[in-house]
Amino acid sequence: MLAWFHNFNNLQIGAMLLFTGLSVTTVIPLLVRRRWNITLDENLAKGAEESFKLFISLSLLLLAFCMVRAQGDYRGAEDIVAREGTVMLKMDRAYESFATENTDALRLVLRSYADHLVKDEWAMLSQGERADTATEDLRVLSTISKQLEPQTAEQQVARSEIIQSVNQLNDLREARISASYVKLPTFYWYAICTALFFLTLFGWLQSPLSKLLTYVGGVTCGVCLMLTVLISTSGIFAGQHAVSADPIRNALVQMGTLDGGS
Repeated sequence: MLAWFHNFNNLQIGAMLLFTGLSVTTVIPLLVRRRWNITLDENLAKGAEESFKLFISLSLLLLAFCMVRAQGDYRGAEDIVAREGTVMLKMDRAYESFATENTDALRLVLRSYADHLVKDEWAMLSQGERADTATEDLRVLSTISKQLEPQTAEQQVARSEIIQSVNQLNDLREARISASYVKLPTFYWYAICTALFFLTLFGWLQSPLSKLLTYVGGVTCGVCLMLTVLISTSGIFAGQHAVSADPIRNALVQMGTLDGGS
């Protein structure tokens, strides 16, 4: 269901949630009560008001907790991507310091790897998949880098840095792909849906009707806003605010090549 929401931008998601929420919590009960002239018992309405307040607190607490968790996962993925870009620049400088024909070729492979990440793999991350082209580039980097034979002290230092960076790049790529699988646990969504169900139920029992429109309607708007933020941040590599490949694009620019890839 969340994957379907990520086909829309945040404004559209918010509009859909708001329209559905206000329809269910205010418009439908208002029409039903006016159509059949339903009058609620005073004690029932008072009890429903107290229960409504309880589930307001519970719903907002659950949503806030889930938003913090989703934001943490999102920031974690951003940090991984930023580190990937930094390691690529570090590797490029180390290859330049080693200064042989092999390392000149490896610099081109490194740029190819970064380019394939941006053009091919990034679009696949929403499905937790990886690009074969990037995998092959990384294999070549790893294999040939380990075969470098330093002749000077400077090359020895550069080779050590290269091997360390290649290992880091492999680890960071795996961490990024693993992050693409991270989702808010299903039981949190069940808890949110249950809380919102009872919030809606007790909202229907508010009296008089003016309270149904203003009080319940206002709460609905706030809940829909929080749900919009939660949904938009829960898709780490999907949706309008998916984690950007900009750190890798910037690394490509600094390494001296960028042909306008997305």
